[in-house]
Amino acid sequence: MRLTAPLSAHALNEQIKLLLANAMPANLTVAAIALLFSYSLWDKLDHPLLLAWTGIMLLFVSLRVSLLLLRKRNPQRFTLTTWGRLYLFSTLLVGFAWGSLTLLILTTEEPFVHFVIFLIIFGAISVAVPVLASRLPALLAYVVPQSLFLVTVLLIENNRWSLMLSIATLIYTALLVATGQNINQQIRRSIELEDHNQTLIDDLSDEVTRRRSAQGALEQHQAQLEEQVELRTRALTRTNESLENQIDIRKQVEHRLEHLAHHDTLTNLPNRLLLDARMEHAIQHARREQSQLAVMFLDLDNFKHINDSLGHATGDRLLQEVTRRLLSITREDDTVARLGGDEFVLLMGDIQDASTVIYLAQKILDKLNERIEIDGESMFVGCSIGISLFPQDGDNAETLMKNADAAMYRTKEEGRNSYNFYAEEMTASAYDRITLVGSLGRAIEQNELVVHYQPQKSLCTGRYVGLEALVRWNHPEKGILPPARFLPVAEASGLIVPLGNWVLRSACRQMLTWKQNGVPIDTISVNLAGKQIRRDDLVDNIVGILEETGCRPEWLELEVTEGFIMNEVHTSIDSLHRLRDIGIQLAIDDFGTGHSSLSYLKKLPVSRLKIDRSFIRDLAVDNDDAAIVRAIVSLGKSLQLVIIAEGVETDFQERFLRELGCEMSQGYLYSQPLPSDQVEALLLKHNRPPDSRLPPTVNPST
Repeated sequence: MRLTAPLSAHALNEQIKLLLANAMPANLTVAAIALLFSYSLWDKLDHPLLLAWTGIMLLFVSLRVSLLLLRKRNPQRFTLTTWGRLYLFSTLLVGFAWGSLTLLILTTEEPFVHFVIFLIIFGAISVAVPVLASRLPALLAYVVPQSLFLVTVLLIENNRWSLMLSIATLIYTALLVATGQNINQQIRRSIELEDHNQTLIDDLSDEVTRRRSAQGALEQHQAQLEEQVELRTRALTRTNESLENQIDIRKQVEHRLEHLAHHDTLTNLPNRLLLDARMEHAIQHARREQSQLAVMFLDLDNFKHINDSLGHATGDRLLQEVTRRLLSITREDDTVARLGGDEFVLLMGDIQDASTVIYLAQKILDKLNERIEIDGESMFVGCSIGISLFPQDGDNAETLMKNADAAMYRTKEEGRNSYNFYAEEMTASAYDRITLVGSLGRAIEQNELVVHYQPQKSLCTGRYVGLEALVRWNHPEKGILPPARFLPVAEASGLIVPLGNWVLRSACRQMLTWKQNGVPIDTISVNLAGKQIRRDDLVDNIVGILEETGCRPEWLELEVTEGFIMNEVHTSIDSLHRLRDIGIQLAIDDFGTGHSSLSYLKKLPVSRLKIDRSFIRDLAVDNDDAAIVRAIVSLGKSLQLVIIAEGVETDFQERFLRELGCEMSQGYLYSQPLPSDQVEALLLKHNRPPDSRLPPTVNPST
C-alpha cells in the first residue's frame, strides 16, 4: 500500500471544518431515526431495553450537538484540532450506540424486526461515508463499532446464514471504508491543490502587480464586466427556460382538462358530451352522403348484482374488461361511449344495411357472454342491446338515443342477453313502463295483487303434493296482468322487495287456512327475488312472516334462480343456510339455464332442482334437450336432490320424466295457475281419498 504523506496543519483544519459543517443535520437525522425506530417497534421489542437504547443514543447525540453549539458560541475556547478530537470521541460514542442496537436482535425471533435493524445499521453505515469521509478517523470511529457489533451478534446466532451475513458485513464495511478513504484522499488533494493554486496565484499576482499594475487593474475590471454579462445572460436564459416550461405545463394541463371533460375517467371512453358531438357530425355526414348510421344502446344485464355483491372495485374492473372487449371487436371509426353506470353506446357510421349491424350486435353478445375472471372470481355479465337507425328511426341525436333506449328495454322485457331494432310501438311501451311504476306501489297498498297457485304432481304416487304461488295484478284499467308485464318494472324500481314480502305473507296465510281445513297439500313454494336475498334482514323478515301468519317452516319452500345463486353464492350462502336450519326447504329454479358449478352445488343448502321449462318443451323432437334432462336427473340423484320438471304439457313428457326417475312435475298438463278457491277444489277432487304418506316437497316461485 502506498503511504500517504502527513497532513499539513492547514489541510487538517480544512478537513475538520468540513466535518463540523455537515454535522448538525446529520445529528438531528440520527435522533429522528432513533425516535422513529423506537416508536415503530414499541410493540415488538422489550420496552426497558428499547428505552435504554433510545436514551443512550439521544444522550450521545445530545453530546455531539452540545459540542457544535458550544463551538458556534465560543470558537476560540479550543483550537480547531481540539474541537475535532472532541467531536471524534463523541462520534465514537454514537457508533457504539448504533452498534448496540444489534443486540436487540437477540431478544426477538421476528424476522421483520431483524430486517428493520439490519436496514437501519446498513443505512447508518452507508450514509456515514459522504458525511464523515472528510475525516477518516471519524468515519472509522462511527462505522467500525457498528460492524463489529453486528458481526458479533451474527456469530452468536451461529447458523449458516448468519455466518455468511457476517462475512458479507465485513466485506461491505471494508468496501465502505475504502470508499471513504478514497473520498478523503480526493478531499485532501482538493485542499492541497487549492493551497498550491492559491500560492501560484499569489506569486503571479505579485509579479503582475510589480510589472504591469495599470494593465492588470484594467484587465481585472474587464473580467469582472464579462463575468457580470455572463451571469446576466445565464439568468435570462434560465428565465426563458422557466417560462417555456410553464407554457408547456399549462398546455399539458389544458389538454388534460379537455380530455377529462370529454371522456369517462374509469374507461377512458368518450362521455355523453363527446358522443353527442360525434353523433351530430356523423348525422351531418350521413345526410350529405345519403348513407345510414346505427346507434346501439347497451346495458349490462348482471352488473348491479356483481357490483353489489363483490364490491365497487370489482365492478370497476369488470367495466374496464367490458370496454376492452367492445373495443377489440369494433371498427376503428366506430365510437364506443360510456354514459355512466353499466350503460354503453356504440355509434356506427357508413353502414350498408341492417345485416352489418346484426353481425356486430351478435359479436358483442358472444364476446360479453364469455367467462370473465377477476381476482379468482368467475362471472358472466351479458348485455341487452337496443338499435336505432338513421334516418328511418330519427333525424337527430336525441331521437336516435331515445329510440335505441326504448329498443333496449324491449330486449330486457323479452329475457335479456339479446338485441332488438327500434319499432314505433316501443315508445308507447316505454311510456307504459313509467306509468306502471307509479301504479305498482299503489297496487301493493290497495290489495290489487292476487296470488294464483299451480299444482305440482308426484310422479311416484300421482298425488298433487305441492303448489307454486304465482302473483297476478288485477289492474283497475288494464285487467289481469301476468308477472312478465310488471315484475321487470318492480325489479328496476326496487318495489320487488315489498311485492315479494306481500306474496310470501299471502301464501303463508293461505297455507295455514288449507291446513286447518284439512286440504291435502304438503308444501307451498314461493320465489325469492335477488334484491330480497341481498338484504341483511332476509331471515328475520321471513321468520317474522311465519310467526305472523302461523305457517310452519316445513310447509314452506323458497326458490332462488340458478343465475342469481351462482353469481352471488358467496354473499347469499350464509342466509340460505340459516333458512334451512329453521326448517324451510330451498330449491334452485330455472336449473340448466345458468352456469352452475358442481363444487358450489355441493355447498348449497338446497334440497331440490327445478328443470327449466325450455328443456321440457321439445323433449319429443330435440335429442339435445332430452340428453340435458337425463343429465340433470342423474346429477340430482348423485347429489341426493329431488328433481321437479316445469312446463309439462303432454303425456309423452310426463311418461319420459317418470321413466327417467324424475320425482315431480308441474305444468298445464295438470292445471293452469288458479285462484285459491279453485285450486282447493282441484286438490280435494284429485287427492281423494287423502294419502297419509308425505311425498317429496317442491319449490314454487313467485
